[in-house]
Amino acid sequence: MVSSWRNVVHGLLKRTGFAWSQWSQIEIRTVLAVTNDPGCKMSLRVISLEQGWRILFADSVEDALRVRSLHRIGVLVYDRALRGADWRQGLRRLISCEEPLIPIVVSDVPDARLRSEVLNCGGYDLARNPPERSCFPSLVNGALRLAESMDSIEA
Repeated sequence: MVSSWRNVVHGLLKRTGFAWSQWSQIEIRTVLAVTNDPGCKMSLRVISLEQGWRILFADSVEDALRVRSLHRIGVLVYDRALRGADWRQGLRRLISCEEPLIPIVVSDVPDARLRSEVLNCGGYDLARNPPERSCFPSLVNGALRLAESMDSIEA
């Protein structure tokens, strides 16, 4: 199981062009949520408050690119149902920026097929929308632990 996750993350790094050393230097404290869903925003506000994370919101890919240029982002939460954008193209645009981050896609109906598609588009994982207080922090912390455990792998 760990080996397959290593392969997934290593593939993600190759697709996004980041060196492993960059990935392991992610600053987790700032989360950028690209969504116009009030329920998602409220859930992420609560989770961020509980975890001590700083949360920033963008209602469009263009707005998110602007925010990303002004702040160092550790986690990107991308709403698959964002109005006015194809989620695949939007996600790719946001993760193609210079600084690495943990991209997580949220969906009202997460399933194995969609999760596979998220991984193929460069996302780290798929989560339920709105993000759950009991699961979402574990997902983010698991990504960080995985990055730390793989510091000897070269991209």
